[in-house]
Amino acid sequence: MREPILKAIAMPPRIFWAPFLPAVINLMIQFPFMFIGMGIFEMNPLVFVFPIVFAHVFLIVYGAREPHLSAMVRAYGPMARGSKNIYKSKGTKLAP
Repeated sequence: MREPILKAIAMPPRIFWAPFLPAVINLMIQFPFMFIGMGIFEMNPLVFVFPIVFAHVFLIVYGAREPHLSAMVRAYGPMARGSKNIYKSKGTKLAP
């Protein structure tokens, strides 16, 4: 019963060996540029394969060093804007 839970925590999901969330974000950014280039400028879609593969290989290398990169991206959202301190002090405090 515990094995699927531990396996999910120890090995986060991946898409072709890259962390799931950064790989999806990569495709969400690069696919619109590819379709705009194909539609407006009549470019060959093979031109866009190289940057997509290069970015994916970068994510594979970085994901091998930091396997929980997807969790780090998800955790960055609430912490990106900082917090409002009750007392005046230098720096950002996570608790009042």
